[in-house]
Amino acid sequence: MTPEQRKAVFDELDSKGRGLLLSKGADYAGTEDVLANFKRNAERLGLTKYQVWAVYFGKHIDAIFNSIKAGPFYPQVNSEDLEGRVLDARNYLGLYECMRREDMEEVFGLKDKGGAPPPQEGGAA
Repeated sequence: MTPEQRKAVFDELDSKGRGLLLSKGADYAGTEDVLANFKRNAERLGLTKYQVWAVYFGKHIDAIFNSIKAGPFYPQVNSEDLEGRVLDARNYLGLYECMRREDMEEVFGLKDKGGAPPPQEGGAA
């Protein structure tokens, strides 16, 4: 695959993924807080929102691995095609980053651009 072909694939995935994110996100979380479903289920189950996220993300990864195991050229597909699982997994990674950044701002008062939290006092720098 050439770099140009790779770019075309990623452009297509970005476009399709954004469409899915917007449509499914409203179904799951509503329109006020895009992370509301993680927070609601965490509260209901006595978990953290990150643990809830991990379950949701893990089911997409499980489906991808099961498809690969069955044969990457003829994947096992019963409910959603493999591309849809890939798109969902990419979106869940983005939602994880949204949760992390929201917490960075709430906990540390930082507008995070992808960095780490400040070091703990007395801890390693």
